[in-house]
Amino acid sequence: MLNFDYQSGTKVIFGKGVIDRLGEEALELGRRALLVYGRESIKKSGLYDRICRQLQSAGIEWVEHGGVSANPMISHVQAGVDKARESSVDFIIGAGGGSVIDESKGIAAGAANDVPLWDLYSKKAVPAAALPVLAVQTLPATSSETNQVGVATNEETKEKFGLRHPLLVPAKAFMDPELTFTIPLKYTAYAGFDMMSHMLEGYFTSTADFAPVHDGFAEGLVKAVKLSLERVLQNPEDYDARASIMWAGTLAWNGIANAGLEGAKIPCHMFEHPLSGLYNVAHGAGLAVVMPAWLEFKKNDVAARIISFGEKILDMKNLSDAADDTAAAGLVIAEFRSWLKSIGCPGTLGELGIENPDMNELVKHAEILSGQWNIDGYSKKDMAEVYRLCL
Repeated sequence: MLNFDYQSGTKVIFGKGVIDRLGEEALELGRRALLVYGRESIKKSGLYDRICRQLQSAGIEWVEHGGVSANPMISHVQAGVDKARESSVDFIIGAGGGSVIDESKGIAAGAANDVPLWDLYSKKAVPAAALPVLAVQTLPATSSETNQVGVATNEETKEKFGLRHPLLVPAKAFMDPELTFTIPLKYTAYAGFDMMSHMLEGYFTSTADFAPVHDGFAEGLVKAVKLSLERVLQNPEDYDARASIMWAGTLAWNGIANAGLEGAKIPCHMFEHPLSGLYNVAHGAGLAVVMPAWLEFKKNDVAARIISFGEKILDMKNLSDAADDTAAAGLVIAEFRSWLKSIGCPGTLGELGIENPDMNELVKHAEILSGQWNIDGYSKKDMAEVYRLCL
């Protein structure tokens, strides 16, 4: 196991009705906030009114910044930074899914640092300070409520980069599974697969000979999400299943799963970010297309891990009867594709609405991420082949 530093700085407030504690908890962060949210969903659900009542009862003033898109745009993040500075807010409230919380982090960093905002995302500058963030999670998927990462897309360059720094870990996270009851089932599926992918990428790319803690954690959590998704598809208001998905989403990408895991990389995210950056597709849906294609590309190299996934998570039997490990891995990939289809995830770029992808542009963006994220071993030809397999 490799050396690592791990620190969790978020106070998680989890369960039914916890929003009724938001005022008292927020007051510990300041008396003036920027309230960041998406479009109309938190108003339709009543969450917006509940948050406003809590802020009023605590004597907290706030400025609103709505309209966050599913893939946050840097111009909208900048608009939030401008509001935060003009209003001299003490902290940021992000009420929504991972995109809203991601944008809240970008605003928190941009408002506290006198550098061009995109420089923080493109690694030309490092944040020296950040405003506190209070997260109200409504669409669990990315672990943004407890991790140090915030992603945004530059509309001009179409680059989708992540801002990462310990200062961006939210101070507090409110998580009420009942807030997720009304999420459309397809977006529940996309979000669930997003969190599964966070654990599976390290699982498939690990080069450790002995990692029972990491393997057991990933296998248990991925299977828990799988079983919970299947229950939610039958009953969208299954509280225990929704709660399991919400908590798994927090644990999947908050630094625990891959801490110290030798060789762990995120190549599927490297291939997906250009898709959602260039074509504005839902991140989880893009991952559902990319991961089986990437497994097909790598099945000779990671056949043993794919077989383990099939046996321990997909509950496949008799894989040892296959002609060889590569053939067994192929059976697992086919079963994986079938399961993803059964929960409503797309299987091809065409099903994502991308009929004629610009392969050269996709590869160019993937190459940039390969350098930023230290993911080596992929030539331009390799990258193009992974995208071809997504067709």
